[in-house]
Amino acid sequence: MARPAKRRQQAEVKAVQHEVPSEIYKTAIYTRLSREDNLDQSDSIENQIALLEDYIAGRPYLHKVGVYIDNGFTGTNFDRPEWQRLMEDVKAGTINCIVVRDLSRLGRNYIETGDFLEKICPFLGIRFIAVNDNFDTETVEANGALSVSLSNIINDYYAKDISRKVSSALKSKMENGDYIGKWEKYGYLKSPDNKNQLIVNPETAPVVQLIFQWRSEGMSYMGINKKLNDMGIPSPGQYKANRGIVTNNNQKPRTILWNKHMVTEILNDMVYLGHLAQRKGTQCLYAGVPYTRTDETDWIIVENTHEAIIEQDLFDKVQQINAVASAKAKANSGKYDHLPKAVNIYGKKFTCADCGAVMKLVRSFSTKKDKVYFTFKCPTYAEHGTRACNAKKMRKADLDDVVLTAIKKQLEVFLDMQEVLHQLLSVKKSMNRQSGHIDECKSLRAKIEHKKALFSGMYRDLREGLLSQEDYAQTREVLLKEITQLEKQLGELEETLNQNAEHLRGEKKWAALAKKYYDAQEITAEMVDAMILSMKMNEDSSLDIKFNYMDEFKAIMDKVETLRKEVA
Repeated sequence: MARPAKRRQQAEVKAVQHEVPSEIYKTAIYTRLSREDNLDQSDSIENQIALLEDYIAGRPYLHKVGVYIDNGFTGTNFDRPEWQRLMEDVKAGTINCIVVRDLSRLGRNYIETGDFLEKICPFLGIRFIAVNDNFDTETVEANGALSVSLSNIINDYYAKDISRKVSSALKSKMENGDYIGKWEKYGYLKSPDNKNQLIVNPETAPVVQLIFQWRSEGMSYMGINKKLNDMGIPSPGQYKANRGIVTNNNQKPRTILWNKHMVTEILNDMVYLGHLAQRKGTQCLYAGVPYTRTDETDWIIVENTHEAIIEQDLFDKVQQINAVASAKAKANSGKYDHLPKAVNIYGKKFTCADCGAVMKLVRSFSTKKDKVYFTFKCPTYAEHGTRACNAKKMRKADLDDVVLTAIKKQLEVFLDMQEVLHQLLSVKKSMNRQSGHIDECKSLRAKIEHKKALFSGMYRDLREGLLSQEDYAQTREVLLKEITQLEKQLGELEETLNQNAEHLRGEKKWAALAKKYYDAQEITAEMVDAMILSMKMNEDSSLDIKFNYMDEFKAIMDKVETLRKEVA
């Protein structure tokens, strides 16, 4: 009677796993659910986790160490918070195996998904398992790879199909005269009975009428925005902020004033005639392509969709005035083309310390129009004066000299510190000190491998019936705890070694920068990109410059101070 029972036990064990594990995998469960997924019971986050935990429980070589959940994120790209956190843990060595329900949870873009499985997984040394797709990077063969490709293509098609359906639905709404904008146009509100219907806003519609009237009387764009600000009329962005509506443009702790762009946008929008012009831009929902403007011939225009604020005659008069102004500006635009131009090599890195606006490079001319000058100015002050910001300006030539000097001074400090570092290292002979840590790391790795070998041998004994399930379970827990403890010790020691080596990595970076730029005679865009993190201009024209790689620089400084104390 004992022998048949033993055979049954062996058969059950074999059904759990067919191969002898070579190592214990630190395993992460990854689940994802997007808004466009069918929210049935089988797709829920809870059911995904339950399925994967059952899968791991039946495989002793998989040790669950974490669960990562991206709820409400698309699968068309990998820009998801929990996936990014998972990748950081993989790089840190905390995770070396990822388990998902199926490949669609990983992603629906077959190119990016394929690159991850074929290139990134081997590079990072991680095992990837998709349970329902019967896919495992450790055991996949040619037929398995084909299955993965087909599955990914299906997922890719699904995402494209969703994008097409969403785009088609939006287009149909536009053609029906439904307003689909996230925010209502200034001068209007969304109807409380129908969010796709605009109704006149009694608070802001009179402002729109004033803007059109002033323009029809010949007032300039700048004159209009100045008058609106002088009257204390809230700009469209400020009006939203006052109503508690948070947007990307009104989160800064300052008043949002009227500007030329706001005024011109209102004066050129046919929405105030009671017509809707939509699809002025496109964005690929599937591929993550950013918003781009479309040609006016591709706009979807539906007339008489809502109550007009501006009469047709007034609107037409304003458009004529705008057209004349535009033609005049275009005619004058080439008047100074024979004079030199300059490129703003600092870009968005150079900002006003008070308002946060990107400093603008302005070209001005002598009275004889034969010389040109380049000056950086705060655009907020230039447009709105002291009500919005403080006066700040600096000639480009002076700024270039200041920045170049600051870069060279920073590199000079590094070179002096490097010399001191090498002297201290020579005295201390730190490399000899580290050798003991290296040997200890090797010893710990050997112990871990030995424990894993014991685990593997124990599993063979279980398969062959030489070890009971109870003894296996008890011993398994003991071994896992011992392996975890050894890995913790190894991690702490490796972290110490990494800290000791941080100054070497930082030194190489800064040494390369010094070699390339220390003898430079002029500032360049390449130098700014390599050296500068940010620049802020203060009211007194002083500059606050932050350099790249300051963490590495600090690591070198800390190492110098540590060595000073050790050799004292």
